[in-house]
Amino acid sequence: MKKGTAASEQSAGQQGSSLSGRSVLFLQGLATPFFGAFAARLAGLGAQIHRVHYCGADWAFRGEAHARISHHAFSGRLDDLPAFYENLIHDHAIDTIILFGDCRPVHEMVRGLADKHGITLYAMDEGYIRPGYITMEASGTNGYSRMPKDGATLQALAKAAPALAPYTPIATDMGRRVRMDIWGHAANIWYRLKFPFYKGHRPAPVWQEALGWIKRGINAAFHGRANRRLINAFEKPVSDYFLVPLQLNSDYQIRLHSRFSGMPEFIREVMTSFAEHAPSGSRLFFKNHPLDNGIINYRKLISTQAKRLGITGRVCFGWGGDLNWFLKHTKGVVLVNSTVGLAALRAGAPLKALGTAIYNLDGLTDQGVLDAFWQNPGPPQQRLAEEFLTVVETYTQVRGDLFSEAGIAHAAEEAAKVITGQLPRLPNA
Repeated sequence: MKKGTAASEQSAGQQGSSLSGRSVLFLQGLATPFFGAFAARLAGLGAQIHRVHYCGADWAFRGEAHARISHHAFSGRLDDLPAFYENLIHDHAIDTIILFGDCRPVHEMVRGLADKHGITLYAMDEGYIRPGYITMEASGTNGYSRMPKDGATLQALAKAAPALAPYTPIATDMGRRVRMDIWGHAANIWYRLKFPFYKGHRPAPVWQEALGWIKRGINAAFHGRANRRLINAFEKPVSDYFLVPLQLNSDYQIRLHSRFSGMPEFIREVMTSFAEHAPSGSRLFFKNHPLDNGIINYRKLISTQAKRLGITGRVCFGWGGDLNWFLKHTKGVVLVNSTVGLAALRAGAPLKALGTAIYNLDGLTDQGVLDAFWQNPGPPQQRLAEEFLTVVETYTQVRGDLFSEAGIAHAAEEAAKVITGQLPRLPNA
């Protein structure tokens, strides 16, 4: 055993609750060292860890060797997964399952297996609150979340929430994130014979995403000055616009937790409604997602639709800028189920969600039709919004980051406290 591992185990034994006798199964994570660090932390507390790897990226980020961590390479087809999971659960007496992205194809059947065998399931995802947080919920996230749907339960949970220590959110290291993503794709190619049937959860192949990023880079260079002028104009105290933050077209929250086939359908519906029902002096500002791969030319799509509807001078498309500023000055926010919704609640911005979202509740978002929202966008109830945000931070988030070294170390420590019961999660409904 490496000296560093022994030292971490001694530290773990002094600082946290023992997990001796526990058997934890890690399924797929992100292409970062986070799951490796998290698994090592739990192993240091005495748990037996079993990690499943489905592709080269998983294998490349498996982390350092540890006496209590075993690795299982799944090289079969999706149809083989249920039996594979059943054998792991039976052979290793699994009592806890941890995964990232509960909508991924390799995870779709896991919730049913966990229920069948009485196993605790923790689903992780990028933070509802950003930056500096990671989502970690019992049972499921987003549309599968246990977040309460009524004000009374929210109020009771907020009242019972333990006081949280002060925290300065850890920012994501975007450069490191990009490098890890590239390394993950390279590892998938390098280990393709080890995982011959693996297909990623993104709808577009890697080569198409790469071409999309090149196209986006060219468009950004060509439209850079115009975009800067646009953003500068919106970062002045103007309040005649509705903000529409775009999500990734590949986002499972669009495909599984909304009625839209993708962002183009959402954009067309929003623009049609705006053209027919919004006040004549108002504008529509589409803000692109920072990680959009450029496969869809949103600028062209929005421009074409605006011309068809006769609202060219009232519709804008851009990227970057101060989101919090926009949220404080906008007439209202229209989205599907983006985590921007939580930032909008914090800013007190009127909010219309067109998909299934944990915050799409009476008193927080507009519950009427979109056509009416343009004329009368009402803000969220302040007290209910504060209680909701308290519940989200206390019961669904862990502090840290998935990409920076400091953020990964912090997140692994916090996530381990969820497993040991030191940090509360939402009760079963």
